[in-house]
Amino acid sequence: MAEKVIDIIKELGVAVIVGDFDNPGYYAPELNAIYIDEKLDECQHEAVLLHELGHAAKQKNEIELYNATKTMKLKMECEANRFMISYLFHRYIKYTGEEPYRIDYLEFMRQNDIPLRDENIVKEIIADY
Repeated sequence: MAEKVIDIIKELGVAVIVGDFDNPGYYAPELNAIYIDEKLDECQHEAVLLHELGHAAKQKNEIELYNATKTMKLKMECEANRFMISYLFHRYIKYTGEEPYRIDYLEFMRQNDIPLRDENIVKEIIADY
């Protein structure tokens, strides 16, 4: 696990539990704990952890809002995806040394297993970099 991810976990004071779960990942705000399924490969594990850390960082005290409507749930899931993708993009830039405007965003998405439904998030992150 990357040192920066460990720093985020420590900063948020979140517990990370890996085990045999039905879902890839879940953030339990009442416990400030992230549960990650042990069957995920390393890349999936990292993406799920970052997504759930997005919930912990941005939505810790908003469980009622999350459950209020489908629209709010989708908005908050999108926000957690943005957190994950932003981290992955910053790491990608650091690793490749490429200028953000020169990045082939589809290749970045492919290498990081980011689904096409998040294409607009990727484009916005690149534009705002």
